[in-house]
Amino acid sequence: MKRALLLAFAIGAAVPVRAADHPPTAVPFAPQQVNVDSIRYAVRVTDNNLVGVTISNYGFIGNNFISRSPSFEYPLGTGFEHMVRGGLWVGALAIDQQGAFTGVVTGAVDGSQGSASQSATEFTPAGIEIKVRSTLPNNKFFNVAAVSEQDFVSEFSDQPAKRSLNNIEAHRPMGLLVRQENYAWSFSDYQHIVIFHYVIKNTGPPLKDAWVGFYAETASGPKNAYSVWPPSSSGSTIGSWYSKKWIQYDDSLRLFREHYCAALPIPEGCNLPLVPYWVGMKLLGVRPGDVADTADKRVTLGAWTYAPGSPLRDEDVERYAIMSAGAVQDLSAADLQPQSGDPIELLAVGPFRQIDPDSTIEVDFALVGGKEIFDIQRHARFAQRAYDRDYIVPVPPPSPRFKVVARDGALDYYWDDSPESAVDPTSPIGRDFEGYRLYIGEDRLDLRLLAQFDLAVPPNDTTGFNTGFDAIRLNPPVTFDGVPYHYRYTVTNLRNGFKYFAAVTAFDLGNVEIESLESGTSQNKTLVIPAPGPGERPSTGVTVFPNPYRVEARWDQGRLVRDHYLWFANLPQRCRLKIFTLSGDVIFDTDFDGATYHAGGVRGIYDPRRELDVPPPTLSGRMFGWDLITREGQATASGLYLYSVEDRDSGKRTVGKFLVVKSDREDF
Repeated sequence: MKRALLLAFAIGAAVPVRAADHPPTAVPFAPQQVNVDSIRYAVRVTDNNLVGVTISNYGFIGNNFISRSPSFEYPLGTGFEHMVRGGLWVGALAIDQQGAFTGVVTGAVDGSQGSASQSATEFTPAGIEIKVRSTLPNNKFFNVAAVSEQDFVSEFSDQPAKRSLNNIEAHRPMGLLVRQENYAWSFSDYQHIVIFHYVIKNTGPPLKDAWVGFYAETASGPKNAYSVWPPSSSGSTIGSWYSKKWIQYDDSLRLFREHYCAALPIPEGCNLPLVPYWVGMKLLGVRPGDVADTADKRVTLGAWTYAPGSPLRDEDVERYAIMSAGAVQDLSAADLQPQSGDPIELLAVGPFRQIDPDSTIEVDFALVGGKEIFDIQRHARFAQRAYDRDYIVPVPPPSPRFKVVARDGALDYYWDDSPESAVDPTSPIGRDFEGYRLYIGEDRLDLRLLAQFDLAVPPNDTTGFNTGFDAIRLNPPVTFDGVPYHYRYTVTNLRNGFKYFAAVTAFDLGNVEIESLESGTSQNKTLVIPAPGPGERPSTGVTVFPNPYRVEARWDQGRLVRDHYLWFANLPQRCRLKIFTLSGDVIFDTDFDGATYHAGGVRGIYDPRRELDVPPPTLSGRMFGWDLITREGQATASGLYLYSVEDRDSGKRTVGKFLVVKSDREDF
């Protein structure tokens, strides 16, 4: 049968081949699903730093572009995606009741975009959840056992036997139980890294010459440029997502990296600014063993052009041969270049000469990003430094608990003093808190410094500011939702109706070994929209802005129709809003409660599928965003419209009108 498949592959018959946009292909071997009460397939997305990656409890990495949720989005919030799918591979020489065999269990192999990731893996969850832990005292997942600011912990097994999509073989279990721990920090260069720490236990007979690999289909592209998803050339002006990959390997760092590249020659034909970031995967180390000792461990970098069901890689003996090659593949081949190829990568390490029953091995990888080659290499070195120190890294004080209040053209920042008692175990003085920094910005990734306040007494007087906290201190503290806030700062001259991102961080003294460290803005970054609040502009009455609404508002320029919106402001805190045509037909109505309204359902203001790095927006309590979509789901046509607002407490009714000069009817 193998010979027949190789012949078919050679003449191009009966074997699935890559189409332009990785569409679903007919696969003759269906996956075998496992349903057990004690397991559940689960996923989470890392969202506390700049690397947004989908993590599963079944060995699969990414989301296969089944949704616009981050697969490997970097920087998180930009819409730049970099990986369709990835997965853990473990191979070894094994034995079971049927005899000796060469086994490989795969978390993912070449496959089409948009299919369910549970079908693409040979691993099965060994539990019902992905546990979350955090070292941050202010985090709801705080746990003394945590390693980083955001740990994800899960377990999965290669038992029972399970055939995955695009595999012709049913998996032959080797008795592996895998504990996967992911670590992420939000500060300094660590915010560009997510760690994958694998602890692999042998629950069966001895395994020989084991190899562990990280499989990845990296593919960088601008997600927001596609009106349909998964990406298709028919839904974008820039064409197909795939076959646009510039791949490199830094041997001294054990770092594979990839960048978007539209066409040869490199770099002139790449159009690098379209997706201006490098991403990569790095091998950090193994235990037991030493990856720096080539007599003990060897590293394999394999690469091939995407081909689901290829007879060159559809059996375990072939996949094991790729993993155990112990060499770095030449990446200059024509079928690995932009346009002529669509590379898939495998970074593997081994051999582990023998894994005895009930013993374990550990292998660590990192997903890394950076703007330039120098940046991603520097971030890779930081990941290596963290691994070499058993992930005990110098840490800044945690960001404080933060509350922001939206007002008329202004924001009030409130925060507590919890960072001041934080202890850094790597600091010579322990409590090395120095001060606070306040940030604001209209771009989630470009927050500007508003103000800085620091302690003014020794030893906390080293930064040169020495402002003290008297100008911002509240005495007594102000309490919101049971939390006392000790400081307040007001930002003025803001534009009502526009989105702002706000954050307060804490920084420490630093020492002779390391510079002053600052907590990440992502720990408490908040989306907030100024507008008149309760008691402000009492005589103005209900207003609509912009009025007229001319095609787009300044805040939604260049967006799809579903992302457009206008504001109703100065509303009663509890009211019913109705919108009519001039003929009296009701095209929209809703009940408004300012205490609970957070713009849910208005995609342009807040889309929970995309806004993973911030909670729902903070509003003034007296404004409502309308996406200009009728209750029948249609885009509002050009014309004059009437509205009525009935106060649910007083019964008072207010009426008015607004003009929509033009409403797009193209893509939603």
